[in-house]
Amino acid sequence: MFKRFFLPALLATFLVSQGIDRHIPPAVEAKVCTPAPKNELPNDRFARKGGRETKVSVRLDKGLLTVEGVEQGRDLSLYERVDLGSVRNERASAFADARLFLWEHWSNRKLGYLTLTGSSVDATSTSHIFVERDETGRWRVAWRIVRHNGLIHDLPTYYAVDWVRPGGWRKPGFALGVGEQPDPKKHELEFRDRCGDIEQSL
Repeated sequence: MFKRFFLPALLATFLVSQGIDRHIPPAVEAKVCTPAPKNELPNDRFARKGGRETKVSVRLDKGLLTVEGVEQGRDLSLYERVDLGSVRNERASAFADARLFLWEHWSNRKLGYLTLTGSSVDATSTSHIFVERDETGRWRVAWRIVRHNGLIHDLPTYYAVDWVRPGGWRKPGFALGVGEQPDPKKHELEFRDRCGDIEQSL
């Protein structure tokens, strides 16, 4: 009887001490890594990569769009959290702050939760981004976008993050030069999925 209850508690304590949240959701991934079909549309690529779109009841909470259970069972007390508020007119400083926060947590293997709200003339959305370890101990970035029109998009899970010089709209960036230090105001972060494909940049 003692072992039955003691061992799970001991495991839970170990996982928390190692920064592993036992309640993180499964990864959002493509079932099979396949080459992109010619002239593939963005929505088709999103689906092929395992991305999910869900109809939800969206609410505004302290300036950010969210949904009930947006954390998907994560224990947010384990995560360092930053809300960068609403970004209008591509405010460069907010994006730079977002890049620094994500890179610091990714490169130093620390749990992090970032929220960032973007607005345009006809749309508003809030990104909920988690830097975390999965149940195997592998580090990843999970990215959820809550949109004003009652949808939430779960983007493919990312397993690699790198600094690049921007390559243009929907184009991969260029690697930094040898010894070149990243500048969060002019360089971007690229995120790769389990297939090694670039699926997002910031």
